[in-house]
This record gives sequence, structure tokens and C-alpha cells, in this order.
Amino acid sequence: MPPKSIAKQTEPRKSILVIPSRIVSRPDELEGGEETEIAAQISVPQEGGWGWVVVFAAFWIMFILDGVSFTFGSLLSDMTADLGMADSLVALINSVAVALYFIAGPLASAFINRFGFRACVMSGSVICAFSLFFSYFSTNYASLVIFYGVCAGFGYCLINMSAGLVVGFYFERLRSLAIALATTGSSAGIMILFPLNIYLVSLAGWRTTTLLHSGMFGLIYYFGMTFRPLLSLTVVKTTDDPTRTVTYLPSLSKAVIQPTQSSAKVDGLKPTVTERLFSAVSNANFPTAAAVVEEGVLTSSNQPGPSTGAVSKLTLTAHSPQGGVSRRHLKQVQSIISKTSVQDKQKRNVELTVHVEEAPKKRSCWARLCHWEEHVPQSRPLYRDDAFYSGKVDKLPIYQKSMMDTTGEGKTGLEYQMAVSRAVTAGDLREKRGVFTTAVRRVLATMMDPKLLKRPSFMLLSASGFLTYVGFLVPYVYLKDRNLQAGLASHHCTLFITVLGFANACGRLAIGALAVKIDPIKLYSISCCIGGLSTIVSDITYDIYYQYGYCVVYGFFVASLACLRSMVIVSLYGLEKLTNATGMMLLFQGFGSLLSTPLAGLLKNNFGYTVSFCVAGAFMVVGGLILIPIRKVANKEDGTENEGPKTTKNR
Repeated sequence: MPPKSIAKQTEPRKSILVIPSRIVSRPDELEGGEETEIAAQISVPQEGGWGWVVVFAAFWIMFILDGVSFTFGSLLSDMTADLGMADSLVALINSVAVALYFIAGPLASAFINRFGFRACVMSGSVICAFSLFFSYFSTNYASLVIFYGVCAGFGYCLINMSAGLVVGFYFERLRSLAIALATTGSSAGIMILFPLNIYLVSLAGWRTTTLLHSGMFGLIYYFGMTFRPLLSLTVVKTTDDPTRTVTYLPSLSKAVIQPTQSSAKVDGLKPTVTERLFSAVSNANFPTAAAVVEEGVLTSSNQPGPSTGAVSKLTLTAHSPQGGVSRRHLKQVQSIISKTSVQDKQKRNVELTVHVEEAPKKRSCWARLCHWEEHVPQSRPLYRDDAFYSGKVDKLPIYQKSMMDTTGEGKTGLEYQMAVSRAVTAGDLREKRGVFTTAVRRVLATMMDPKLLKRPSFMLLSASGFLTYVGFLVPYVYLKDRNLQAGLASHHCTLFITVLGFANACGRLAIGALAVKIDPIKLYSISCCIGGLSTIVSDITYDIYYQYGYCVVYGFFVASLACLRSMVIVSLYGLEKLTNATGMMLLFQGFGSLLSTPLAGLLKNNFGYTVSFCVAGAFMVVGGLILIPIRKVANKEDGTENEGPKTTKNR
């Protein structure tokens, strides 16, 4: 919402007086020499309220998304007969879609950073709906690969990244619980849609079933409307001294103020040269919001006695949707103001300028539900270090430190948000047109940064992700047909995947809770090995109860692949590497998914189901075993070989 005029700002109805301030720009080395300044952008979580509506919507979005994408085995036989092709080639169609579900993750995340969660999930809904609609009319293999595979796969990714990440921005203390509840929609979708698909295919064939799926993806469009934009705050810190500018040295991990001459040194250090990717630099080259607010001060103001340095200007702007700032959020902002204005003015010679909107007027329930709030263009959600973290934030050292540093009346409730939010340039905030803006390119540069590939420990982790996903999809696609061929009753074969989905939902909740007490790396490794071993021995006997037992064991333990990934990464490399490591891991998992079911189909056609399931299980076991030495390898890389497990390490 654009700033109001000065005359209107002084009206008594306004909550806070707005004072215009001068912004001192500087040549920004991080963004190609533009005249800009470093700012901090913070999203304010609601911690309940409308957040539970978002959890509900995310649950049903994941229900539809994974209920369609991971139940392709229910369509495989009928589609193979219709196309008259080998089932390994037909399986490749869905493998392409699932591979893009992961591989396009960095691009989808970048679009979320630029256009917001709601626009991306609704766009993904439209793409998937039309892709599956066109698949209904496709009569040749190539068109199915394009529509059902490539186009739908990219839509899957937009939906998955939006629904999977948005919940974490509405919660802080209850984040792990909210994310767990939302992601169980994936398991519920597999559990319910697989038998429903079997029934529909028997009645009308795979094409009509796909047409129904197209309509279901259309429903996601309306669920996505609930992803309302959150209140965000932009904090800009500048100096009143024209000979000094605010800059940032990654080697110091803080903002400093130095003379404008390019040859100047700060504390004997020269500014570091940043590496660029996609014509941008990664988040790691920017300070946190806390550093911008608390550490960007003149060194002279830190000396004993009265400060003789120039006055620093702190400008705080609240960017709210059209509904304005809620009373609860307004109280948080006022708390920040009272704390900063008193403490910084006394200790750091800081003047504070604030622009915040008044609390919205009361509206009827119907008006609140139907009110459309546009995306806040200044919002940059993927500039947060913890965007992909699904564990309990109160176990993170950075959270504990942020809570300890400010106690009692000094607390604002946003200390953690400021500690994990990376700074943004004013030039970035001004870019409101175009697609591949700085907001997109910077996220791509962060998630695709190849530096981690130089670490042997990360190569082990990536190899594990690749190998486990080579075997992961095989039971979902081939278990029904294998057991039918073995002579089991068709209604039991249909229910096997339902049981697997139910066990997976239980596993997400149980394993996520256990990860708080047990080293997530060990838990992840053990889960992969158990899932793989159970697959290898799954055809020892085709007794009904044995097969149901296999589905329970496999479904429960493979839940770790999704719910522990972020915790494993943070345990090894710290929170600041989470976004980078997640982006690279998604690529390896995607390539593993691309090979998974086609390879199993080839092995099945040449050697039988026993070999294909044994190979799939062996890949998963190896993927788990290679993680056993990863802690020692990572500690050796850091020169901390004698350290024990640090499940919530933050470097």
C-alpha cells in the first residue's frame, strides 16, 4: 500500500506518527554497482488464527497432489494396454513428472520469492488441470510425455513448493506440528485415491480417471486462495554522514560503516569479492536483519563517553495487505518501536522513522472471507535461512540465542525472525515488473550454488538421496501388479497401497517427534536401511498378512525421506546452508526418481518382479549405509573430528 500524505499522517486516528526521512544510497558491490542500500525484510507470523485455515488448505492440496502423482500404479496396466507399449516406457511418463516435481524446486522457489505463495500455487493448479485435460485427448506416447510428464510435473512442483513452505511462515513455536499436519495430506491422498482410481479405471478407463484428476487440480486453485499475504516489515539503516556508507563484509558476518573511498579498509580487512551465479549473489553474502539493525553502527559510537559520530537513521516500514495491520500485529510493531527507539537512541545514537498503517476496521465474517488481498511486492520469503526447515525451531541454537539476548520488556516477539532473515537491497525491493528479477535470480543463485559439492560429506548425502529415490517409487507403482500376478485377491492388492499410505502418515508424525530426541542422521540412515531390507524380503511369501506387514513397515520408515531431510542438513551444515543444500538435494532426488520405475520395469520384464524389487531395496539400503560415516567426514572437513553429534548445529 503506498505511503499516505504527510497531512494525513498526523491525523489523531493514526496509531503511529510517520516522519519522512532521507535515505543515503551507496554504490552496492553486491548488486552490480547499482545505487542502493542494504535493508532488512521480515515476515511476521500469525502463530494461529488464519494460520490453521492455511494448514487445512495445505492438507487438501497435498492430498490431491500426491494422491495423483504417487498413485500412477493404479493406471499403469490400463494405460499400457491402451497405448500398446512396454510398461517400462509407460512408467517413464510419470517418472518424468515426479522428477520435475523435485528438479524444478529451485525455479519454483524463486518464483515464490517473486510472486508469492498464492500466485504460484494457483498457477500450478491451472497448469496441472489443463495438462491432465489435454492428456485425456492424447493418442500417442510423445504427447503424453509432454502433457502428463513435463507440463504436469512443473505444475506439481509449483504446488508442492508453495503448499509445503507456506505453513512455516504462519507459525513459529508450533511450526513442526503445523507442517506435520499439513504434510500428512500426502499420505492420506495416497491412501484414499489409490483404491478410488482402481474402481474408476475398472468402470471407465484411465482417460476418464485422468479427467477427474484434472478437475481435482482445479479445486487447488480455490484452496490456494487461502494463502493470504502476511504482514512484512522493511528496515533500512543508513548514516547521516555523507562521507560514510553502510556496507557488508561476508567475512565479518555483520554490517559496518566505512568511508566511501573504494580503497578504504575496515579493521585492516578489504571487502571480499563475491561470486555471482545467474547474475546475482547468494543469501550467504548478505547480513541478517538483526545485523542490519543492531550492528550497523559507527565504531566511534561504541567508544566510552558521549557519541561524537554521525547519527544513524533507522527506517521501519510495515507492508500490509489491503486489510491493514491486525491489532495483534500492530502491538508487535509498537513493541519493536518502543524497544529500538529507547535502546538504540541511548546507546547507539540512532534516530527512528516508522511508517505503519492503522488497525483495520471491524468487518463482518463474510466480508473477511471474501476480501481479496493482493501480494505484497516487497515480500521476499525465500530470503529466510529457515524457509525449508520443518523441525522444532526452539531446538535451534540461533533461536535459543535470540531469545536469551533479549529478555523481559525488551522482547518484541520477532527476535528469531530477524536472526534468520537475510538483508535485501533497495534496488531489489523496487523491482516490481518482469519475471527474472533480482528476487528470482538471487534465490536461484542460493539454491544452485555448487560450492557444497566440493565437500565429500555433501557428496555422500547427495548420493544417498539419489540412491534412495531410485528405489522409493517402485512399491507404489508395481506392488499391486506383482501381488495380482502372484495370485492374491484383487481387493487385497488394492488395499495394500492404502495401508502403505496410512503407515506413512503415522511415520511422518512419529519419526518427526523422535528426531527431537535422536540424532536425525542416524534415524534417517536406519529408516532407509529398514525400508530397503523390507523391500528385498517382501516376496519371501505371498501370505496376505505378510504382505500387509510389509506395507506397514515400508510406509512407516520411508516417511523419513521427507520429514527428516531438512533436519539432517541443519545437523551437518547449519541453518545458513539449508537453502543451498536443499536445492542441490532436490536435483539428485529428482534424477533418482527419473530412473526409478523405468529401471524397475526393465528388470521386471527381463528377470521378474523378484529381481526388480531386490534391486530397488538394495539401492535404498546402500543409500542408508553410506550415511554412517558422514558425521565423521563432515567434522573432519571442519577440523572438529572429535566432536559428538550436534543435531541442531548452526554455524
